[in-house]
Amino acid sequence: MLDARRPYGWLFLLLAGLVALTVSAQTLPTTMISDTVYRGDGTPAGGTLLISWPEFTTAALGAVAAGNTGVTLGSGGSLSVGLVSNANATPANTVYSVVYQLDDGTVKTEYWIVPTTSPTTISAVRTTLGAGNSASQMATQQYVNTALAAKANDAAVVHLSGTETVVGLKQFSVSPALPTPVNATDAANKAYVDNATQNVGNGSYVSTAGGTMTGPAGA
Repeated sequence: MLDARRPYGWLFLLLAGLVALTVSAQTLPTTMISDTVYRGDGTPAGGTLLISWPEFTTAALGAVAAGNTGVTLGSGGSLSVGLVSNANATPANTVYSVVYQLDDGTVKTEYWIVPTTSPTTISAVRTTLGAGNSASQMATQQYVNTALAAKANDAAVVHLSGTETVVGLKQFSVSPALPTPVNATDAANKAYVDNATQNVGNGSYVSTAGGTMTGPAGA
């Protein structure tokens, strides 16, 4: 046992205390994620969550090295894990990648953005890649398909099918191709007009320039 009465004894204790304070000051606060994981049939899940993250700097300027950890689900599918908040971290859109390896053979991946408020739940930290504001962020197939569907349903564009009203002057660099008209209000193509008018002016008519009229004429 250290005898503080010996030379340098108090100095050693002081240095040890400073080291302990330094280590304590370098510990970043974590957010506790507490929840229960269920299967689709409603029964509690069992297995492991493999959580990994890239190097990032927290919003409070704490430096976090890249790393990973594994968390085993407890009794009844319970989950409890503490993670450093990556909300508003640098680089932008930094996420935790979480791989579920359940004991029924299910394997799935999802992404988390952890807030500073503790505790929180899985549903509160789940995010979709591409949902942020950075144009350089990776995007999942789900995000791209959702974005395309939203564009396809945009009321400001003309779609390939369906009844729509187009307003304003429209100029075509190439004449549009029209089918044979059926209804009275249908637009007519050139071929239809040519066929309809090809015999106009022919037949039993008197020409304005010359011509012979035969038969009785009524007054």
